[in-house]
Amino acid sequence: MTIGVAVHGMGWVAGEHIKSYGKRSDCRVVALCSHSRARAEEKAREAGLTETRIYEDYETMLADPEVQAVSICTPPNFHPQETILAARAGKHVLIEKAVANDPASLGAMLRAVEQAGVKSVVSFVLHWNPQFQWIKRMLAERAIGDLFYAEVDYWHNIGPQYAQYRWNVKKEIAGSVWLSAGCHAVDAMRAFMKDEIVEVTAYGCKRNPEYEYDTNVVGIVKFAHGAIGKLSASFDVQCPYAFNIDLLGDKGAIRDNRIHASEFFAGQTDWITVPTIRPDSGDVAHHPFDGEIGHFLDCIQQKRESFVNLADAARTHAVCYALELSSTENRSVRLEEIHAAMQ
Repeated sequence: MTIGVAVHGMGWVAGEHIKSYGKRSDCRVVALCSHSRARAEEKAREAGLTETRIYEDYETMLADPEVQAVSICTPPNFHPQETILAARAGKHVLIEKAVANDPASLGAMLRAVEQAGVKSVVSFVLHWNPQFQWIKRMLAERAIGDLFYAEVDYWHNIGPQYAQYRWNVKKEIAGSVWLSAGCHAVDAMRAFMKDEIVEVTAYGCKRNPEYEYDTNVVGIVKFAHGAIGKLSASFDVQCPYAFNIDLLGDKGAIRDNRIHASEFFAGQTDWITVPTIRPDSGDVAHHPFDGEIGHFLDCIQQKRESFVNLADAARTHAVCYALELSSTENRSVRLEEIHAAMQ
């Protein structure tokens, strides 16, 4: 089956989606949608899409019978309504993060996708990053045993040098430092720990007055089965982009691309460094869209749910909401409070 795909929103990430769809033989980009026809036409020219239809109205595009799946690449505050409309139209959805800036909107999205029975993938693209895959393999092989502590940091100076800065500074659009980008750290911690966070306590501050929310937040988290962790996100950091990962197990430890596991690696006397592509390496594979797009299409073709579907992403977003609520209200927040707000 050849899947007809539409890409909605014409920023940088839309171009990456279009490139990755173009590498698959089982799909065709049949439509591009943007409020700016000129930008959509430019993307089509860049990608050599000579027969792709251009839409300026999203609902009109959804009515196109050749569109079976949609990549939603617009700013975050548009994602809830666009996802709901796509699901009701029977279209499978790949949603860029953040998927929703508040629990109630996310709850409405979940219900729409479930009722429609469409497949969903949320763009936590780092799951296809080589270092992530290596860490997951080490954990699956129990190289460092049972995890009891984790730290993951997202430090990236998102300033005027990035096109998204003009809207990223606005709380109504970007939501928070967690929803804008720190959610990658939350998603990574959940994936590595394979347990759910049940309580958070966080503190924040900011240095850049143009941002309407705290741009530096650190949170202590508690897991359902007793493990603990620390999450941090910073947009004011004055250093190259860093995605720090520390995992402590009862038989060893992982620090980014280094591992110490003397039982697993017999005779090990010092850290082993694995030469791999890290999330903060700057390598093109840092954003492995080919893997994500391929996974999305495979889920549609094989009629199976994704491990990064909207339901799973909702649990990551719930932690993001809790961290922001804790830091702004200066109190600990239990995740059950956030989940209740989604109902």
